[in-house]
Amino acid sequence: MTDNVTVVAVLGIILGVMAPVLLVACILFYKHRKLRMTHETILRLAEKGAAIPPELLSQHSEPGASDLRRGNVLSLIGVALSIFLYEVGAPWSIGLIPMFAGIGYLITWKIEGRQERPAATKSIATV
Repeated sequence: MTDNVTVVAVLGIILGVMAPVLLVACILFYKHRKLRMTHETILRLAEKGAAIPPELLSQHSEPGASDLRRGNVLSLIGVALSIFLYEVGAPWSIGLIPMFAGIGYLITWKIEGRQERPAATKSIATV
């Protein structure tokens, strides 16, 4: 009886640790595969002498949009998690971790927005 409990406990711990690792590995593999396919497409277009569309060269459609969205989502998840943990009597300060990560993304979005504005006005003024 105790052997079965021990096996279940050990498997539970191993699978509990391995599940996030496998998830991250799958995400990284997909991103690597997508980037490799993009590079192969650009190489084929260059070999044929065709024009390379700018969409293939750019990584993001709007440079700061992902930081803004990520910052908002993480900040609100952190606030909601803190409120939930406070209500159930658990250590509510755990929710501060995603909240401050979100605030960091919002600060990054704001700083990058300031750096990009002068460059954008220069290109408009020279046109």
